[in-house]
Amino acid sequence: MNSIDITDTGKFVKALLSEDFFAKTLLYYAEIKGACRIEIDGRINKDFYDSEDESLITPGGRALEYIRWGNIRNQFFEGIRGSRLPLRFSVSLIMDPDFIFEFVSSSGAGIRPEEVESLNINIMYDREKLTVTTGNSYKIFTLDKSFETIWDAFVHNTFKELDIL
Repeated sequence: MNSIDITDTGKFVKALLSEDFFAKTLLYYAEIKGACRIEIDGRINKDFYDSEDESLITPGGRALEYIRWGNIRNQFFEGIRGSRLPLRFSVSLIMDPDFIFEFVSSSGAGIRPEEVESLNINIMYDREKLTVTTGNSYKIFTLDKSFETIWDAFVHNTFKELDIL
């Protein structure tokens, strides 16, 4: 797990709301505390969609449990925009299962893709600062932290490439 303090909140939030890297992630949970509290559970409500929307919830024929950030970020933006900044917000993103498979397979770490439960990016804003933490969870028990280090470095380098660090 790695913690990153973001110095330019506006630049980071703009990237969160527009960059493809974030758009491809899945929303696990978001919360906004402003005039009222808004919660967004990222679990897909399959009953909401019809057959024309099939590609949104079953890309490549595999059903997603959580909605893509790119499909919900406009609703999040509506919750934070206005003349006053929110008191706080948090966004918990997880990587798509296909990304996890490819990333783990190419990482060189001594772990198999099916042993990784999730790769996480957690964003917390509290009017004072914006902090991002990375994390991962396994389906197995391991004391080896090499894969965690690889994931942390990937997120850090991606943020540098996006010029949000």
